[in-house]
Amino acid sequence: MRLLHTADWHLGHRLYDHDRGPEHKMALDWLLTTVVEEAVDLLIVAGDVFDVSTPSNAARQQYYNFLSRLTRTDCSGVVIIGGNHDSALMLDAVAELARALSVHVIGAARGEVQEQIVTINCKERKVPIAHVAAVPYLRERDVRSSNFGESSEERLANLKEGIQHHYDRIAEETKNTRREPSVPLIATGHLFASGAADDSGKASYIYGADEHNIEVDHFDACFDYVALGHVHRSQTLDEEGRVAYSGSIVPLSFQEAQSRRSVRIIDIERAGGGVSVSKRYLPNARRLLRFRGSLGEVLAQLRKASEEWLAADHPATALRPWGEVKVVTDDPVPDLKQRLVAAMREVVGRAGELPIQLLFHNTVPATPRALSDAGVADTRVLDEIAPSEVFADVCDRRGVGEDYRKEVVGAFNDLLSYCQEGDLL
Repeated sequence: MRLLHTADWHLGHRLYDHDRGPEHKMALDWLLTTVVEEAVDLLIVAGDVFDVSTPSNAARQQYYNFLSRLTRTDCSGVVIIGGNHDSALMLDAVAELARALSVHVIGAARGEVQEQIVTINCKERKVPIAHVAAVPYLRERDVRSSNFGESSEERLANLKEGIQHHYDRIAEETKNTRREPSVPLIATGHLFASGAADDSGKASYIYGADEHNIEVDHFDACFDYVALGHVHRSQTLDEEGRVAYSGSIVPLSFQEAQSRRSVRIIDIERAGGGVSVSKRYLPNARRLLRFRGSLGEVLAQLRKASEEWLAADHPATALRPWGEVKVVTDDPVPDLKQRLVAAMREVVGRAGELPIQLLFHNTVPATPRALSDAGVADTRVLDEIAPSEVFADVCDRRGVGEDYRKEVVGAFNDLLSYCQEGDLL
């Protein structure tokens, strides 16, 4: 059987408040074409279908339109799990209807793990081709009960134990489900597995911002492949290629855009026979360009990028590049936007459309400086700053001691986790 593993679509995402809808449309169109051309039997979407728990109507329409078109292909089945950005209730609302179309949606963990095990039957012959242990993002309430008076370290340790126990239970149930020894067993997950690496610009806040939810070798050996989501960088976590992240299909930041987006195609001859893994790279619908340096360097970079864009032979579907500018200087540049635009005008002339749309421009200090009386030293915008960074800065300014700091940070992480689980952020 042939499996296509994708994750982290983040439909409805906005970059500096600019809509990503056209990029997502092109990515999903390409994905559908790939499913057909590669003769994919099973599609797995390992969480974070949407960017927020209350996605726009346009984002929902993209999701349902894709599934509608997919059910008209020869693909035998689809398994979709909820991620930490998704509303489990919204995904599960149409699960019963979707199942009739061989689209299996597991938005949240079930009380009985048996309900998370999906059997995929061949579309033509109606015989099993895979059993999937569909494990979604595991919220704290799914795997443990809070204990009064426990420390942050105890809570985190108990949380990890709960996650591991959930995978142990579902592995046993999946093995019991399989009647045919040759049918492969697949598992999913939306979490941060030990050994994974992500772009430094993307903060992964899950289970109290911990980045070691589960060890790779804790995924039972019965699983022929473990399809993971949450980390946006495509990577394999073991030598056999059995446990892997597919990565996001659209870069969610200018930093992520520096590496190509991809999906994984996995061929499995029979259970226990190993896997053959290959990547398929998505076309770059829109270039996200970063410009950083002194003012003179940035202006030169802008002119060069503008010339390259105008000289290149673009397909009709190509979208105009977006740019992010950070000028390194200790001096204010009050007319920065005008000077950036003027540099591009030198290339295209007065009447031509600017070749690059600048989404963000700012100055960053060339030398470190202390906090002012107003407490302002960080020139990043709010979207670039993680909640834990803000809280750590508050602790520093309030003079929170090391002995007390650990408990305070632990309490903040508990509160952050509670808000995320309740879709309050």
